[in-house]
This record gives sequence, C-alpha cells and structure tokens, in this order.
Amino acid sequence: MHEEITEAIDFVGRLLDTRFPAASMAAFKEKLYCLLSERFVDHWDVTQPTRGNAYRALSNFNSQLDPILIQAAVSARLAPQSIMTHLPQDFIIWIDPLTVSYRIGDHSNVLNLYKNGKSLKQQRTKLQSPSSTPIRISPPPSPAKNSTKVQQNLHTKKEQVQPATTIAPPNTPPPSATTTQTEVLVH
Repeated sequence: MHEEITEAIDFVGRLLDTRFPAASMAAFKEKLYCLLSERFVDHWDVTQPTRGNAYRALSNFNSQLDPILIQAAVSARLAPQSIMTHLPQDFIIWIDPLTVSYRIGDHSNVLNLYKNGKSLKQQRTKLQSPSSTPIRISPPPSPAKNSTKVQQNLHTKKEQVQPATTIAPPNTPPPSATTTQTEVLVH
C-alpha cells in the first residue's frame, strides 16, 4: 500500500512542483501521504484490487477538488483553489493494490504509473539502454508535395521533348496524315 501511495503522491507532486515553494510542496506531500494511509487502512484488499477503487481515487473533476487534496493543501498552507487551478482539469488518479493509474480528461485513456510492483520510472529505464543511439525517422513527404513535383517534372519533360518539324521544299505537297514523320529528341 505504501509504495502505491508514494507513487501517486510523487506524480501529483510532479504536476505541482514548479508552481509552489519546495517547503510547501514537501509539507503538502507529507500530509497527503498521512491522510491516504489512514483512509486506506480498511479499504485495501490485494485479492480484490478493484473493489473500492472509487474510494481510493483522488480527483479534480467537474471543478471540484477532492476533499483529501483540500485537507492536505490547508495543512501545508496552500490555497486549495490554487491546487485546483494547477492540476489538470478532469484529472483523476486511482490508487489500487499493485496498480496506480490516472486519466486526464473525461474521455481520454487511462494510463498506468505503477503496475505489478513496477514503477513507470523503472519501466522507462529498462527501455532506455545507455548503449543505444537515437535515430531520427522522418515522415514520408506529403502527397500534395509529391504531386506538385510530379507535375513540375512532367511540365519540364514536355518542354524538353518536342517533335522536330520537317520543312518541305516549296513545290512539295504537304504530307498526309497517314505519312506524317516526326522526330523526337530524346535525352
């Protein structure tokens, strides 16, 4: 339970750290940890982790800040309104046994911060090996640019490839349509 609470508080702290003085944030996080630990004592069942997850959620939803966040803010001498202002709108974080997840926005995806005893920070360090070299992958050019280049190339080729006209001597009748001879210059 304590790892999950710590993970959730660290995440909320990262969302608010740059907005408030360090001492106030430390007091806020410490009080929030105490309040959540007390609240979850009889509401933590590892065998049924989703049971009671609404009770273990913290939210800033529909312009209403969670009462526990208000208590922690007041205890740390931070204005609850400023906490609500600086947290994302429609933010909710669920603190469940073996899982901490959050959602920002009413219709967005639920993302995990902590799952099966592994923090998101630990998962990132596994993915980033120190010996790897980042590569840059450019997206393919847009079709509109390609079609413009193709049209320019066709126009240029039309200018370059023109049939050569033959000049007939003055007394010679013009050639008929079936016997037209043209020369094509090929580069």
